[in-house]
Amino acid sequence: MAAAAATLAGGVASFALPPFGLVPLIAALSLPALQLGRAGSAGEAGLIAGAAGFGWFLASLWWISLSLVTGNTGHWPLIPLPLFGIPLLLALFWVPAGVLAHRLGRSAPARVLWFAATLTICEWARGHVATGFPWNAPGYLFSAHVSLLQNASFFGLYGLSFLALLWAFAAAIWKLGLRRMAVVLLLTLPLAALAGLVRLERLPDPPGDTPSKIARLVQPAVPQDEKWNRAARAGHLETLRDLSRDSYPIPQLVIWPETAFAGLLDREGQLFRDTVWSVLPFDGRLITGVPRFDAKKRLFNSAALVTPRGDVEALYDKQRLVPFGEFVPFRRFLPFADAIAGPVDFSPGADDVHFTVPGYGRLRLLICYETLFPGLGARSGERPDILVNLTNDAWFGHTPGPWQHLAQARMRAVEEGIPILRVANTGITAAFDGAGRQLGVIGLGEAGFLDIAVPPGFEPSVYSQWREVILLVMLVIFCSTINRLDRKGSLGQ
Repeated sequence: MAAAAATLAGGVASFALPPFGLVPLIAALSLPALQLGRAGSAGEAGLIAGAAGFGWFLASLWWISLSLVTGNTGHWPLIPLPLFGIPLLLALFWVPAGVLAHRLGRSAPARVLWFAATLTICEWARGHVATGFPWNAPGYLFSAHVSLLQNASFFGLYGLSFLALLWAFAAAIWKLGLRRMAVVLLLTLPLAALAGLVRLERLPDPPGDTPSKIARLVQPAVPQDEKWNRAARAGHLETLRDLSRDSYPIPQLVIWPETAFAGLLDREGQLFRDTVWSVLPFDGRLITGVPRFDAKKRLFNSAALVTPRGDVEALYDKQRLVPFGEFVPFRRFLPFADAIAGPVDFSPGADDVHFTVPGYGRLRLLICYETLFPGLGARSGERPDILVNLTNDAWFGHTPGPWQHLAQARMRAVEEGIPILRVANTGITAAFDGAGRQLGVIGLGEAGFLDIAVPPGFEPSVYSQWREVILLVMLVIFCSTINRLDRKGSLGQ
C-alpha cells in the first residue's frame, strides 16, 4: 500500500511540470517523503522513493511510447516496453536517494531533508550517466512563469531542482512538527518569483524590428508518416521553399528544422542544391537539418550552413544522441532493435562547432534533445551570440512532449542569457530572448514561417560562469547544517 500511494503521489506531483504548470501539486511528494522519513529500514525507504519516481515519470513521459506507432508502423505490441520500461529505468535513480537519506538521517525530519539533497544529486546523475537523460527534472517546475524562470540564470536546472524539492517537502516537515522550518521552506518559491520580477524589471525590453538582424524560422508541418515518403518529397521540399520566400524581403538568415531535407546530403547533393538555390537573397545563409554519411560510412544527424548556391559552408554533427531513437545500446542482443531505431545507428559528433553568419555573429547549434543538457550550448570557446535549436517533434503528436521540449529550450536561453531560435518540423517553433520572454511562436502542428528580430544577449549569467559550483556550495552548507542539527537532536525524533 505504501508503494502504491507513493506511486500515485509521484504521478500527481508531475503535473507541476510543463505543459500543465500546476505548481502546488508538487507538494504531493510530501507523502512519499513522509513515508520515507518514517520507514523502518533503508530498503523500505529506497522502495518508497523508487515508487514515487516511477509515478513521476510514468505520468509525465507516457507519450514517448507513441513514437513506436507514429506513422502506422504496426509496432503496437512493443508499446509496454517504453511505456513502463523508461519510467522504471529512470526511477532507479530515485532509489539510492531514498536509501542514502534513511541511512544519513537519525530522525524522520532529518531523513526528509536529506532526501531533498540526495535526490538532487541523483537527478544530476540522471543527466550524466550513460549519456544522460535529464528530461522532466523537478527544476522544470520553474518554467510555470517567466518570473520563476529567471532563477535559472543563477541556479541552473539542478539548483532549481533542489529548491523545488525543498518546497515540495514543506508539508512533510510541517507534519513532523518543524513548523517554523516548514514556513521557511514554503517561502522558497514566492521569494524566487519576487527575485525574478526584480530581475525582469532591470532588464531592457526586447528591441523592435531591426532589419539587419531578422531571422526567418520555417515550420513545414510534414506529418511523420509522410516525411520519408519519396513520392511525396517533391511536394514537401516545395512547401519549404514557398514558406521561406512567402514574404519579401527575405531575411539574410533562414532556418529550417531537423532533417528538413529528407535525404542524404552526401548522396543527393544536386537535389539539395536545387532545393536551396532559389530561397535566399544573394548574400543570405540557410541553416537546415540534414542526415549524411561521412567518408568512413558513419551516419550523422547534422546541421548545415548553406550559401545561396547550395554550397555547404559548415557542418555540425549532433553530439548527444537519443538512446533507442538514434542508436540502440547492445543492439545485437535486441531482436526488435531495427523496429525501434532503424537498421543503422547514428554516430555522435566529436566537435563543438559554431556557425559564423555575417551580421548575426556566432551561432551554436543544438539538434533535437540536445536542449536537455545545461551548459552544452556554451561550453567551449567564445560565447555564442545566438542558440539555434533544430528539432522534429512529429513523433509525439498532440501530447505533453512537444511542450516539455519547448520549456527545456527556453530554460537553456535563461541559463546562458542568450536568445534561442527554435525551429520544429511538426512541433512548436518559437523564439525567446535571454530572459525567456517569448518573441514569437508557430503553434503545434501548424505550417508557417516566423520573422524574428533577434535581440542581443545579456551579460554572462552567474550560472554560465560558475555552473554547478553554486549547487555544490548550497548542498555542502545544507547537508552540514542538517547533520549538525540532527546529531544535536534539534530536529526531533
